[in-house]
Amino acid sequence: MFSDGRGTEIGEALRGLEQDPVIVLFALLTQLSDVWFLFLLGGVHYIAGDELPQWGLERRHGLFVLGLLLTYVALIGVLKQFFMLPRPPGAGTPPDIQWVPSVLRGVFANISTADGYGFPSGHALGSTLVWGGFALVVGKDERSRLWLALASAVIVIVSLARVILGVHYIIDVVVGTVIGLVVLGVLYEVADRGTAPGRVLVVAAGIGVLGLLQGFTFESVAAVGSAVGAWLVWRAVADSTPAHPSNRREVVAGFAVFGLAGGLFVLLYSLESSLLVTFFGTAIAVGGVVGAPLAGTQLVEQSGGG
Repeated sequence: MFSDGRGTEIGEALRGLEQDPVIVLFALLTQLSDVWFLFLLGGVHYIAGDELPQWGLERRHGLFVLGLLLTYVALIGVLKQFFMLPRPPGAGTPPDIQWVPSVLRGVFANISTADGYGFPSGHALGSTLVWGGFALVVGKDERSRLWLALASAVIVIVSLARVILGVHYIIDVVVGTVIGLVVLGVLYEVADRGTAPGRVLVVAAGIGVLGLLQGFTFESVAAVGSAVGAWLVWRAVADSTPAHPSNRREVVAGFAVFGLAGGLFVLLYSLESSLLVTFFGTAIAVGGVVGAPLAGTQLVEQSGGG
């Protein structure tokens, strides 16, 4: 199962159905479980709280979702380095689709290809962990099944997309999904059904340290820096952070802080600075996201809008 021939007849059949519009569609859909999208999913809900109609969250639940993302980023690095199994041949070569505008071909190549090790699938694991966790905490009463159905659909679609795009074997996404389900179940209980997100941040930091034992790279240092920064800031602001925003001005101010912190993280990612700068920079950036709701509240109060 763990050989280079871990592709199955199912995977080959799915790739045999490839048509240009299908490839483009699934390349776009796979972004539903890309790190940047999952970061927005967790961060936006953490800051906005129940100001979002129908799918608002108590802020501790929002941070629980964000903590699941940090856990995923740390865990997938450890797993891939442990197994060190390659992707299917041609995973790094973008599909030749002539009607994609030249100005967008760089973006399309980025979202339709993958490099590095392939087992297990990060997108499958991440979508299961983060979308599944989101469904567990956002669902209420009769809406719970609807959110779980939506999360399941995202997981299946993203997993199929990774196989159809030719960047994973079918076993990669199956195992990624199973690991995601197991880890989600454990963390949901550890975090007292999502109400104690600090515990998930500790787990993410611990897994990040394991990644450092495998090697000091930008990814491993950024993973542990992000988790440590989030945990330290949450320890400092947990009791002061309102469970729910009192008005939309606080949310807007919180989003401004979120944008600055996110911008710092993108800058660090694009520059790939020294490992020391990466550690402290990601700690400050993700810690800034965790502190954004309280910072937004204080900014509004200082401006006389509280």
